[in-house]
Amino acid sequence: MANLTHKSATSVTLAPVAEKSPFAVFVSKFWIHGLILFLAVAGWIVFSFQQSQTKAKGRAESWDKLAASSTLEGMTRRVPKAEPAAFEALAGELRGTDVGPWARWLEANSLLNQRKLSEAQAALEKLKTDYPGHPLVAETWNLGGEDGSLTDAWIKSLAARSAWESTHAELFANPAPVAGSPRVALRTALGDIELTLFADKAPAHVSAFLDQCASGYYMDTKFHRIDPEMGLDGGDPNSVGADVAQWGQGGRDKTTPYVDAGLYHFSGVITAAPGATRNESLTSQFSILTKDRHDFDGQRVVFGVVSAGMDIVLQIVAAAQATDGSGRPESPIAIARIDRL
Repeated sequence: MANLTHKSATSVTLAPVAEKSPFAVFVSKFWIHGLILFLAVAGWIVFSFQQSQTKAKGRAESWDKLAASSTLEGMTRRVPKAEPAAFEALAGELRGTDVGPWARWLEANSLLNQRKLSEAQAALEKLKTDYPGHPLVAETWNLGGEDGSLTDAWIKSLAARSAWESTHAELFANPAPVAGSPRVALRTALGDIELTLFADKAPAHVSAFLDQCASGYYMDTKFHRIDPEMGLDGGDPNSVGADVAQWGQGGRDKTTPYVDAGLYHFSGVITAAPGATRNESLTSQFSILTKDRHDFDGQRVVFGVVSAGMDIVLQIVAAAQATDGSGRPESPIAIARIDRL
């Protein structure tokens, strides 16, 4: 198979920070992430080619096992996606088959998506050990003027990203709540979702939320909207009723002034729903995020974080939705009560 060729990196003269464009600042911060994305995409190109060639020869059984254990996502809907453990199990079961090395590669990519960088590196090292002659390991590419295999380049870039992230931790997570921060448990039929609240960062939002928890305001309200690319919405008093057309419209009489809490919309945070104007939040409705959503930064107020029970949140978000396009779950989960911990 012919190698893909790539242009050498263009020489760039860096200006002082004050003279950099926003795009230049972005590139200087996140170049390593772009490299990792490129390596993953290059892998899919090789993957798709070998898959088609193998199936053409009639050796499709192992590919069928991979297909049965994953879903196809990505821009072309040709990238298998599953939990890392599923790909790890396939890599062991299908060792020695055409699919074995690809299962290990997909395991590494799945771990990367969960930001488990050291575990992703370990999966790639296992790939090198088990399949030293595979194209992912043995075939040489020219990447930015340096020759090497896709696997070695990915390992190297993951190590660089780990080092970079360790010195820029604030870009990937909010600071932990201070000791003694208030904590609550949202009791549901699926289990408890525990929240730790940033009372020092968003005191008015936390105070209003705790007051409503104590009053029973949220009792029997439902998580009325779910979105795999965002998370779940809850807290609407209208969701206690049967008129689903009104779900998401209630509680708009309760507002809190917007505040810049210095917190960002990373996966796992609880954030207040926006009010009618830029200067206010709804005191009642909230969202729990399952994806980073930095488009919300500066628009909504983060006032807490899930400290336990994120698996429950993910289970709720992954449920089937109603067919009306509202994002309403077919079988909505209710908050039975909220207890202070």
